[in-house]
Amino acid sequence: MENNFSVLIGVYHKDVPEYFQQAMDSVLNQTIKSNDIVLSIDGPIYGDLLDTVNNYLIKYSEIHPIWLPENIGQGKAFQKALPKCQNEIVFRMDSDDICIPTRFERQLNYLLEHPEVRLMSSTISEFTDTTENIVTIKKVPETNNEIIKFARRWNPINQPSAVFYKSDVLAVGSYQDFYRYEDYYLWVRMLSAGYKAANIQDSLLYYRLSSENLKRRMNWRTTKSSLKFHQWKYKIGFTNWFDTYYMIVVMLGIFIIPDFIFEKIYKHLRK
Repeated sequence: MENNFSVLIGVYHKDVPEYFQQAMDSVLNQTIKSNDIVLSIDGPIYGDLLDTVNNYLIKYSEIHPIWLPENIGQGKAFQKALPKCQNEIVFRMDSDDICIPTRFERQLNYLLEHPEVRLMSSTISEFTDTTENIVTIKKVPETNNEIIKFARRWNPINQPSAVFYKSDVLAVGSYQDFYRYEDYYLWVRMLSAGYKAANIQDSLLYYRLSSENLKRRMNWRTTKSSLKFHQWKYKIGFTNWFDTYYMIVVMLGIFIIPDFIFEKIYKHLRK
């Protein structure tokens, strides 16, 4: 199988060098290797992180950095970086997660066998500390009809293991700025435009879970963005009033409850 596919990875100054290294090694050690790994470097990076990034750039010619002079957020950063991807098929990858070695091969084979599918992801295993310590398993619906129904309330694509066609994403306006909802916003626009989606039910990626990223899901800025997003889905006719108000109540409830209770509920629901 040819390696003419791209991998798009976001990097910014708060990333942990050790985690970035683990993520990059998991990309570079795939059973099918990419010829174009695009690093979207969102603003200045320093110290050990900068040294680690530069070490990879020196060692691997297939890694291509997009250096942004200031931090502008994931949506705007990917909007600038995606056109720089050299290939039509683009895999998304976070800078602190870990792919299983056959992730790219499994997803490429699926796309070849299902040419109607233009967007997909997989189940992911959420872990703390090491990949041996799996805390939760995050599954999303398998078929396009199930995905559309699920998307009325929840994000139907596991963004860390997403793969899509570059031209399709550009056709619906590419990545855009929507705090904490950049990916979900893109998926809904693709589904609304008629692009078919699917999800492999096997876990193909280890997602690094921490108390910090759980807290980021429930602060007031995130909550306001969530309310705006669910209202937008209703305005474009993607969802109905019942699902919209259900999600508004849920998001407000998540914001109100204490951190430790939310963390327990989140882990319980993922089991």
